[in-house]
Amino acid sequence: MDKYLEEYHRQILQEHLLIDDYAQLSKGSAQHKMDSLKQTLKTMISNNQDILSKAEFVYFQCSFQLQHRLLVFYGLPKVHKSPISLCHVVSNTNSFLAVFSIWLDQKMKDLLPLIKSYIKNSSAVISDLNELILPGSQDLYRRRYIYVQEYRYRHRTARR
Repeated sequence: MDKYLEEYHRQILQEHLLIDDYAQLSKGSAQHKMDSLKQTLKTMISNNQDILSKAEFVYFQCSFQLQHRLLVFYGLPKVHKSPISLCHVVSNTNSFLAVFSIWLDQKMKDLLPLIKSYIKNSSAVISDLNELILPGSQDLYRRRYIYVQEYRYRHRTARR
C-alpha cells in the first residue's frame, strides 16, 4: 500500500474517528440506527401532518417507500496545510436524511428575504447603495463602487 494511503487510513481510523463527534459502527449497527431514526421521523410527520402542505406530506410519504444508502464518512486532504491533514466529511447523498435536508433547506430559503442582510442579486446591492446617505468624501467611494458593480453586471449579462 502506498504511504499516502496508509497515512489516510491512519488519520481516519486513529484521529478522526476517536473524537466524540464520530463513532465507527458496523453496517448492522448503522442500519439499526437509521431504521430507528426513520421510525422517529415517520412519527413526527404523522403527528404534524396538519401543518404540512399536501405536497410536503406526499413528498415524505413517498420517501419512506424508497431504498436509501447509509451515510458515508470520508476525509478530504487539506493539501494547503503542512503536514497534510484531513477534513472529515459525512456524505448523506441518496440517504434517508437527504430527503429531510432538502425539505429543510427549502423551508430556510423561504426565510431568507426576512433577514435584514439578505442580498437578492447585484441589482439589489446597487439599489441599496444608491439609497445610502453618506457624508461628503465617502459618497465618492460609494459612487465608484456602484459604477464598478454596474459595469460587472452589464458585462456578465451581456455574455449570457
